[in-house]
Amino acid sequence: MKHTLALLLIAGLPALADVPVTASLFTPLNGGGTVTPVDLSGITPLPSQLTIPNNGSYSVSFGGIDATQGIVQYGTTQQGPCPQNCFDGLHAIPVAGVDGSTAEYLTGDAGSTLTENPNLSGAYFSTGADGAITITFDTPQTSLALLWGSIDTQNQLVFNNSTGSDIVTGTDVQLAAAGFGGNGLQGPTGSAYVVLTPDSTFTTVTASSGVVSFEFTAVQASTGTFVTTPEPSSVLLMFVMAGVLALAFGLKRKLA
Repeated sequence: MKHTLALLLIAGLPALADVPVTASLFTPLNGGGTVTPVDLSGITPLPSQLTIPNNGSYSVSFGGIDATQGIVQYGTTQQGPCPQNCFDGLHAIPVAGVDGSTAEYLTGDAGSTLTENPNLSGAYFSTGADGAITITFDTPQTSLALLWGSIDTQNQLVFNNSTGSDIVTGTDVQLAAAGFGGNGLQGPTGSAYVVLTPDSTFTTVTASSGVVSFEFTAVQASTGTFVTTPEPSSVLLMFVMAGVLALAFGLKRKLA
């Protein structure tokens, strides 16, 4: 089945969850509001650690990023043909879909077409170990959507707002991930679109990782709320029959 889900997360509403989160391998939809996509097209040469200056909507800055990280492409440090497995231990392309057992990648930013050829995949962010990538929006945002690649326990996103900081980690995502394939898995069942809606609006979000690496792409912010695309009934039935459970988690609150 083409574009079969590689990972399915569904948020519930338990009393201990501060903020429900949803994710799947289907692109999130905007539930209302103005969407600001983060555009990585046309940035050269790659890898790049250069600040993306304010373009009237957002800016991107890098801290502690080495020469192999930042904005990257393919799964290698070179910008030539991708090796057979397309992973060099430094970063791996976030998986956006799967055709049978073959991983598929975005050819560009959010909403772009998919390709099975890693050499045709678009650029994405990679923090490396101990590096940080901060996206600053010009106006307060309500919700964030992104494709979170090779989810690792030491990946972390921090939202700064007027009341403190909201934190979500790779551990949180893994605990919510029915069908998750394994820590840092670089293929299908290791990546997912993630939708985060903190309880306060935010203007900055910072990605970091204690290990190599936190890879992500298809970043979009909205003044409204993103929602997960409804899954085809045949796909849902397949997962129900396999015993997939709906789980939930919340952002961890860290007071200022």
